[in-house]
Amino acid sequence: MIYTEALNKRNSEKIERIRSRAMDSAKKVAVLLKEKYGAKRVILFGSITRKAYLHEGSDIDLLVEGIKKDELLHAGFDACVVAAPFDVDIIPLETAHKEIVDAAKEKGMEL
Repeated sequence: MIYTEALNKRNSEKIERIRSRAMDSAKKVAVLLKEKYGAKRVILFGSITRKAYLHEGSDIDLLVEGIKKDELLHAGFDACVVAAPFDVDIIPLETAHKEIVDAAKEKGMEL
């Protein structure tokens, strides 16, 4: 029993370290998207904002408002460079499915 508790504690600590690094990266990406690409809003959502299981391959999900369509590819590339080793999914609010927008606004975190 003690071994299981120690293992669970170590896993929880590892998940929180990953979450903390991902949050720091998401904040840096939000600054980049606002300053370089004119994003008006950046909402972090998905596993990083929940008490869900995270791992080294978890990605950063961002709902973004205000980036021009022709700049999305460049913004995504720059975001991945800033957030490495995390991948970044940028979802434009203007074209996102209503369910994603509603979930992000309800459970996400504006950066």
